[in-house]
Amino acid sequence: MLTLNADWASQFAMVLMLGSIRLFGFFLLTPLFAFRAMPMRLRLLLALLLAWGLLPTLQAQAPPMMLQAGYAWVGLELAIGLTCGLFVRIGFLAVELFAEILSIQSGLSFASSTFRDPMLNSGVTGEFSGLLTLALAFLMDVHILLLDIVIQSFRVLPLATWPVAWSLDATIELLQVSFALGVTLSLPAIVVYLLFNLSQGVMARVSPQLNLFSIGFAIMVPVAFLIMALIFPSLPELVDRALGAPIDLIRRGLLTR
Repeated sequence: MLTLNADWASQFAMVLMLGSIRLFGFFLLTPLFAFRAMPMRLRLLLALLLAWGLLPTLQAQAPPMMLQAGYAWVGLELAIGLTCGLFVRIGFLAVELFAEILSIQSGLSFASSTFRDPMLNSGVTGEFSGLLTLALAFLMDVHILLLDIVIQSFRVLPLATWPVAWSLDATIELLQVSFALGVTLSLPAIVVYLLFNLSQGVMARVSPQLNLFSIGFAIMVPVAFLIMALIFPSLPELVDRALGAPIDLIRRGLLTR
């Protein structure tokens, strides 16, 4: 006969909470799950359901000392999940940097600075590039791959154990790779608008009576969409490169003893 007591109930609640808090932190910050169409209650419910399915594995890995430690380990588990989402968000920074530079160079950032939406960082180009990158990530099943890594981590990485591979040097290296890829992606826009501004400056010196500001702005905006049309066919490969380093770092941290 199964006997239910207060100690068993507290241990069961602690194991379930420790398992769900890592998943909830992952859902809280990962761009593939942290958007307005997926409300916070749905993310919390999904984390609890997944933790419920992983309960036998969690109970086998949770030592008695951890269960007696109370809620001291909750912050560490939440930090593990949030760090996974942060690494993925760093990968998306490459495309966001390209959209920001293109928006500034083309003048589209004027409208976004006047009519600011907190969810839009780069106006039209940022919103379009972000949605397209997110759609490509879903088509590449990145969300399923990341979720599988986090679920498998409960069988490899014990509860309340910080991954050894997640150091400050690894995070800085990931930022460097993402920034370098974003600058490389933005080089065509920088070169095109540099040549355009130089030619516009020469024309202003030759004929000062022309209103080159209105003419130049009318040309700069279509050029931005032309650059996007030239770059976006190779965007799936760029998204794969941008998310390759974060996924590799997450896998090394969570699936390596």
